[in-house]
Amino acid sequence: MVTEEFLTGFCKLQNQTRIVICEVEKRSDGRQELISSDCCYGKCEHSKDCLLMGQIK
Repeated sequence: MVTEEFLTGFCKLQNQTRIVICEVEKRSDGRQELISSDCCYGKCEHSKDCLLMGQIK
């Protein structure tokens, strides 16, 4: 099932608090997978240690 989620937190790249809109697939085994977001997660230099998008995991 795909849901839309709003995440709030600090963005290191923009050096400010952000609200990010994401599409997340919730799998039958309980895991969540990010399908899309309105930030540059994955391409951003801080993606590896992003606390904001880390809420998805």
